[in-house]
Amino acid sequence: MPALKLILVFALMMVLLWQRAPLAPVIFGSSCLLAILYRLPLNVFVTAFWQTLGDPSTIELELVLVLIMLFEGLLKKEGYLARMLDGLLNLLPSRRLLAATLPAFIGLMPSMGGALFSAPLVAQATADTTLSPEEKSVINYYYRHIWEYCLPLYPSLLITSQVCELPLTKLIQALVPYGLLVALLGWPYLRRIPAEKKCPGNGSFPLIKEVFLNILPVLVVVLMVLFLQVRILIAVGLVLAVLLVRHRYTPRHLLSLYRDTVQVKILLLVLGIFFFKQTILTTGAVASLSYFLEGLAVPDFVVFGIFALLVGLITGTVSYSMGIIFPVVMAATGGHINMPLAVFVFIAGFTGAMFTPMHLCLSLTVDFFRADLRQVLRMLVLPEAALIAIAATVYIITV
Repeated sequence: MPALKLILVFALMMVLLWQRAPLAPVIFGSSCLLAILYRLPLNVFVTAFWQTLGDPSTIELELVLVLIMLFEGLLKKEGYLARMLDGLLNLLPSRRLLAATLPAFIGLMPSMGGALFSAPLVAQATADTTLSPEEKSVINYYYRHIWEYCLPLYPSLLITSQVCELPLTKLIQALVPYGLLVALLGWPYLRRIPAEKKCPGNGSFPLIKEVFLNILPVLVVVLMVLFLQVRILIAVGLVLAVLLVRHRYTPRHLLSLYRDTVQVKILLLVLGIFFFKQTILTTGAVASLSYFLEGLAVPDFVVFGIFALLVGLITGTVSYSMGIIFPVVMAATGGHINMPLAVFVFIAGFTGAMFTPMHLCLSLTVDFFRADLRQVLRMLVLPEAALIAIAATVYIITV
């Protein structure tokens, strides 16, 4: 059966990722294996690659990622993030609010392993409390990722939007409630922190101004994308250009920033993801997988949900997971996916990626607080299960 060839390729991909093989070579290799199994002529395969390389959506996403890397690097280098955090430490009157806000603010920048940056701050905010290392780990890890549901700087949202051919603004609007829900689901752990702060913030205007001015670049990007309907490429590009002029960056300084911040391996990975999608379409695996799923007694969305959950568990990275999940889901649905299904699959993949030690932020957090990984995972079961159950319920109601 033709569909089994695609399933075989995916299974092999999962085995290799489980063995911690580099993701980009696995993705490119899977595209090659698909071409061989489906007996795709070499010239057609090469043409598919060139189509991917020249596709406007691929080019735009690569440019967006480069700009975001430069944007993040500049904010760190010029001290925006450090000043913002210093202001928050003195401004917020509640230790509970402070413990949740610190990792959330670090999460405004989509750095891999960023939880290690916020862990010492959470440790400071929860000092002299009865919280266990595991509870501190959950707070740091959990609130570090609330923005990934709705902040257009995250590659996971950009990849999902591009692969599923859904407007980024509409996708974010559909996912915003889940970001708020995640913040609420973490409340039981925050309640164990004494409500008052050891040294209450004075709420002075200079402190508020300091925090506002340093978060302003990120805030402007978000407002432009969500409310003014500006394309993410233009929004990040404009704000970055203003910052470069403000800080008087010369071409030499910009080149240095580029070398320090732009990760070529991520750009190659994105290219591989889109090439994998194009190869699936070119081989005709789209139709065969659709017919295969129609013959199963299990509802399609359940199959997609389990599939996304497993991919997330194995890869441990939300953006990488979406790059594997959605090309296959698009193939299975005949190249068309509605917003409720895209949201449910996104939540399922996100849940899997959050609930695995392969997630770098989880491993770094547990190591920093010297916590028991099994206990941390046990604490995550309830909020993550509630999240995916709500997403499934919403899908069933709306479809």
